Amino acid sequence: MKDWKIRLKGKKETSTLDKELRERLQREELETRWMLEALDCIFTESKDYPDKFHELWVKPLLMAGMSLDAAFSLLVEGRFRPN
Repeated sequence: MKDWKIRLKGKKETSTLDKELRERLQREELETRWMLEALDCIFTESKDYPDKFHELWVKPLLMAGMSLDAAFSLLVEGRFRPN
């Protein structure tokens, strides 16, 4: 892994870089929250209605040749980004 050194020319450049990094961290934090929310919804649905959840969501993916891990990843992604 390379170590990157950033040479900043002034206070304005430092401020711009700081702003960009903060925005990026906020986006990543928001995406993480959405992913956790999607997982929570999937776990709740699978716990409350396990047979129905498996029949409607998991079984078709398994029958299409996906592994269980891949099926759940796809379900999370679909819940996270529905369209």
